[in-house]
Amino acid sequence: MTSIKTEFTPLLRFTSKTWCGIACLAAVIVGWGPAKADLVSPYGGETAPNFAELSVEKDHVRVILEIDLSAYPFFVAADDGSGASLSERTGRTFHVSADGHPLDRVVHAIDVRPRIPRQTAASSLVAPRPRSAEVVFVDLEFPFQGKPEQITFTPPLNSDGIPLASIGVMAEHSGVPVTDYRFLSQAETMLPNWDDPWFTRFENPNLTRHHKSPLMSFLSIAPREVRHEVIFRLKDLEGWTELKLGDAESLTADQVTWIKEEASDFFKTQNPVTVDGVNEIPSSVKVSRIAVGAEGLRVLPDQAPAGRTTMLLGAVLSYPQDRLASQVDMHWQLFPEGVDIVPITLSDPAGGVPSQIYKTDPKVRWTNHLTAWDEPRTQPVIVKTAGAVPLPFLAFGLAVISVICLLSAWNLKSVPRALSFGLAGIFAAAAILTFAMKGSFPRPGPDEIATHHVVKGMLENINTALLETDAVGIQAALAPFVDESHREDVSAELRRGLSVTLPSGASALAEEIEDLLVENLAQGQRRDDFQILANWTARVSGGHWGHFHQQNVNFRGLMDVSRRGDQWMLDGLTVLTAQREG
Repeated sequence: MTSIKTEFTPLLRFTSKTWCGIACLAAVIVGWGPAKADLVSPYGGETAPNFAELSVEKDHVRVILEIDLSAYPFFVAADDGSGASLSERTGRTFHVSADGHPLDRVVHAIDVRPRIPRQTAASSLVAPRPRSAEVVFVDLEFPFQGKPEQITFTPPLNSDGIPLASIGVMAEHSGVPVTDYRFLSQAETMLPNWDDPWFTRFENPNLTRHHKSPLMSFLSIAPREVRHEVIFRLKDLEGWTELKLGDAESLTADQVTWIKEEASDFFKTQNPVTVDGVNEIPSSVKVSRIAVGAEGLRVLPDQAPAGRTTMLLGAVLSYPQDRLASQVDMHWQLFPEGVDIVPITLSDPAGGVPSQIYKTDPKVRWTNHLTAWDEPRTQPVIVKTAGAVPLPFLAFGLAVISVICLLSAWNLKSVPRALSFGLAGIFAAAAILTFAMKGSFPRPGPDEIATHHVVKGMLENINTALLETDAVGIQAALAPFVDESHREDVSAELRRGLSVTLPSGASALAEEIEDLLVENLAQGQRRDDFQILANWTARVSGGHWGHFHQQNVNFRGLMDVSRRGDQWMLDGLTVLTAQREG
């Protein structure tokens, strides 16, 4: 049996605060939308002043150039005296050949347009180059016949083969990405696989993509869930189960919906998972149609054009747990024809470990090696403020002062003695009146620092409660800081207002709360009831199918709180706004 262990985890220490913010709920208020990607290229090709999109189809190559205005002369062929116009000579220094034979071009468009924005790391290592806001847009088509074994792309070069311009590039074959954002600095040759575009590649191994395999597995172990995610192709699914799609090359939206349902039913019984010796059945299986490109992974709507041979799907199987597992075993069962190795990534609170599943040894084991793990739990919110003085205790104090005044009067002269007797009488009367009253003096409201601690404590508890994967778990998590009469309403608002979804459709986790600002504190109808208006920033992160995404989300909301001595309870919550940064 293959044993895959996270051996580095003893070096790290994790507490409940580290993971108290995992939000394992569906998004409602905050989302990135299905078309937003979630992978930022580390190579920087998207920052180049010039860019080339290369698409290989069954009978032609399409090249779309974005030419920086300062580099435009390098993309214009020299005037050979034929009288060709400037536009006719534009793009002619970019060449495409098939099996060594130059291809003729057809020009579809040449004009000036705004530069296409592309997601970028924009770090100190990969910073955008100086470039014009507008570009010369050139749309070229290079027809060919047959199925060439090699297609070569040659950018503008000088006589010594040195590139004349910095060109970023991305390439695809029949809609399947062949590269991430890279640079085209010399003649590069693509080797098309006409039977299966997933295995098309460039001769240059540096021109590759993030997802190298069409079938990948991701096993994630979190405090309240074991999650198994699988990326697979419709082509492979048809080899595992009978879908009866006929000879159709493209699929309708109804067919896509049906395929997702069939895939969900199929994966419920595949690749069995055992947690701490117990055979688990997934509580849910969600299948999405996805696409992997240079900017990462996108969830596609069912209505998008669907090619049968290239359709990619992602399945997410959830196995809820009440604590972090000690051992997880999985028996992988799905190997497409001709595939003997499947990449897998195992993730836990210490990070991810890539490995492989072999057809000859298809069992995977994860063992918990975290040496200092505190199970995330909600806690009572204890914040001390200026306390109230109970009236009986105050009456006793006044009586003591009265007695002191009487005792001191015996050693004083007539005038001071009369004054002492008078004070003793006043304090005695005050003591009797105070003792006759019930309760205590009204408490003052919490000051700015105390209010900040109350809100922060509530938010930390809320994020911990959002770890729970079912209603029963959430209700139990709310118990230490929400009265039973308010838990249903608070739970509903957590789901409605504080859940965050990533571009892949995954739920996010809140790593920490930052920039907490209390805008207003108002007294409620009772002396120990308060309403707090606050805004804060949650740093959220998470991912699906091997993609990691991080984002700041700004929230603004109202909290109804009440005080029980030094303990504070959340009586109501209203999220007013939720907006992501950037």
